Amino acid sequence: MSFGENLEHIRKDRRVSQAKLGQALGLTQQMISGYEKGTSSPNIEVISKMADFFNVSTDTLIGHVIKTPQEESLEAQMLRYFEKLNNEDKEKCLIIIRTIIEDRAT
Repeated sequence: MSFGENLEHIRKDRRVSQAKLGQALGLTQQMISGYEKGTSSPNIEVISKMADFFNVSTDTLIGHVIKTPQEESLEAQMLRYFEKLNNEDKEKCLIIIRTIIEDRAT
């Protein structure tokens, strides 16, 4: 996925409007729209602010994946998927993982 597609996906998944994201970052709704459509690109400072706003890595936001032999490890796959979840779904995953670990301890 392109940066614009990732941004739009994450923004919609978190139920944040373009206007609200723009306001939070000191940008206009039109600027956010341009980023999502790919007609303009943000600078690194804006990308960093977006990543902080959505609590994702800049790599996740821009769609960068390092291709290494370790990338296919289960841990790397889980982390990659986990970063794409909204906060509510992250909490659900943590509950599931905690339950599995606690069940093994008994």
